[in-house]
Amino acid sequence: MKQFISTKLFLTLQEASQSGIDRDAKVLKNGYDEFVMLLFSEKTAFTDKTSYHNELVYTRVELASLTEVSGKKCSYLHG
Repeated sequence: MKQFISTKLFLTLQEASQSGIDRDAKVLKNGYDEFVMLLFSEKTAFTDKTSYHNELVYTRVELASLTEVSGKKCSYLHG
């Protein structure tokens, strides 16, 4: 269940959330690219769509729970 929140992207966002320090855009882009590759890789392709959906919902909740950084928050995660 925690495979997506163990990526460099999530860990970087979590660190930024806790420290209040914005991260370099290149670091975030590289982390995002890795996250997307994992998200759509064959290794992650669940045969059970309900499990895959639950994994995505879990990841969304974890991302939404991160603290605001520099007055910015991903409000689209809440809707």
